[in-house]
Amino acid sequence: MLWLAVYYPQWALQYFRYRNELKQSAEVLLYDPHSLQVLALDAGSLKAGVTVGMSLATAQSIVPSAMLIEFDVSLSLQASDWLCQWSYEFSARVVPLRCALAHDAGKDGKSSAKLHVDEFVCNTLLLEVSSMTLIFNGIDKLIEQYAQRAKSYGLEVSLATGNTPLAAQLLAQQSCAMAEVSRSELLDSDKSDALLKQLSIASLPISGFLKQSFLDIGVSSFAALCSLPAKELGRRFGPKLLQLLAKISGVLPHPLTYFEPEETYQQKLTLLYEVELMQGIVFPLGRMLKEMASYLKQRQLAIQQLKLTLIYRDSERSQLDIIIQYPFAEHRSDSLLSLCRMQLERITLYQPVVEMVISVDKFVPMAIVNDNWFGQQAAQGQRSEKALRLMALLQARLGGDKVKGLQATSAHLPEESWQATDLSVTGQQHRPVINSLQPLGDIGHQATGLSVGACRPSWLLATPEMISIETIELLKGPERLQTLWWQEPLICRDYYIASHQQGGLCWVFKDGRGFFLHGWFG
Repeated sequence: MLWLAVYYPQWALQYFRYRNELKQSAEVLLYDPHSLQVLALDAGSLKAGVTVGMSLATAQSIVPSAMLIEFDVSLSLQASDWLCQWSYEFSARVVPLRCALAHDAGKDGKSSAKLHVDEFVCNTLLLEVSSMTLIFNGIDKLIEQYAQRAKSYGLEVSLATGNTPLAAQLLAQQSCAMAEVSRSELLDSDKSDALLKQLSIASLPISGFLKQSFLDIGVSSFAALCSLPAKELGRRFGPKLLQLLAKISGVLPHPLTYFEPEETYQQKLTLLYEVELMQGIVFPLGRMLKEMASYLKQRQLAIQQLKLTLIYRDSERSQLDIIIQYPFAEHRSDSLLSLCRMQLERITLYQPVVEMVISVDKFVPMAIVNDNWFGQQAAQGQRSEKALRLMALLQARLGGDKVKGLQATSAHLPEESWQATDLSVTGQQHRPVINSLQPLGDIGHQATGLSVGACRPSWLLATPEMISIETIELLKGPERLQTLWWQEPLICRDYYIASHQQGGLCWVFKDGRGFFLHGWFG
């Protein structure tokens, strides 16, 4: 089994920069809120003289224009989840990385801290790639595409392959220190064993006490450590060290916990500034929806409802929860944003917003339709892409209760033969019903269209209006329409196409009370 290890030395800081779309020239410092020391910094601050571990006050005096970011464990968890999500496109087995800033191993006891041995290299993501060879047409192309994707996100990475997870991680982490080793050698799994022997003791995930102990006895490399008698190593430094060496070499299996995509989606963004108007929400929201669209495309999913939570500056005021409706299952970033923006225009902010959260609890399969208004899909009751987008825009602009569709019913009277329905069900195929506008003689005919020679107006009056026979000239008819015999009251009408004296063709009917105008032909 072949593993690809990706070492991210500044991933938490670079994730923050990517999420907030900061320029590469912007100076950013990540600091510990408890000790007020610098944990991570950008290249510009490093060049100016700031170092990791420096006090925040000193760092600010050197680069007063630097943006300060308070380190939070939730930030690293969110960044790790983001890395795993897009890395999942390259492998079905992704092992999440561990943040070195949040990892505090071996501090529960002095003896255990001295002999502490870790089995995972921090800041290093693992991907099993041997099973992905056919999909990417070779491991080399997979690695090349992965490196390009990381670069597009502004991430600094070091890549290495290995036959065991730990071997790949150690080589990726130490790739910068191994200046004499080329990038092609690090990505050649056949040379990983030889490269491992060149690693120094300082690169192993063991406690400082163990590293110094090995240096004191003249052991400075991994190869020298492996040459020592295993029995003596275990007796003096504990069995965990022997297990570590065995897992690096592949003698012992290395159980791993793989990343599993959640059935729900949630993304949180802490704003760099307070937003007082809804227009200021749209720009950061667009970035979040773009990222979610990539997530949906990867899994061939779409959404019909999105929850947007706006957290106010005043923690005592309740957060604002907004439900965004997508009636026709959307997955594209531009459509997600445009429909969301229209629905947000009707909402007022009562306090400055400092955080935003988008979440989705339910997904639906992505449906791809051809971009045409009519044709085979329209004939089959399926809407085109343009029609779906237009109806979604109308609902977002006017509200879901203001836009309705028409659905035929099995009633015989014209005013009862249709009903207003939700757009999501309008146009769907149903079982054949008696045509509500067929003559009684054709009731047994289950055709979907009108009877031969039947003509219907494009404008039907909501309520028929009595009309004088002197104002019209009957041109065609009669066509009898009546309710079923068991219905009360029994209504029987004879319909005619007539010419009105003021111009235009109209649809009239006659019953026991006289003539009534019921519609106009366009």
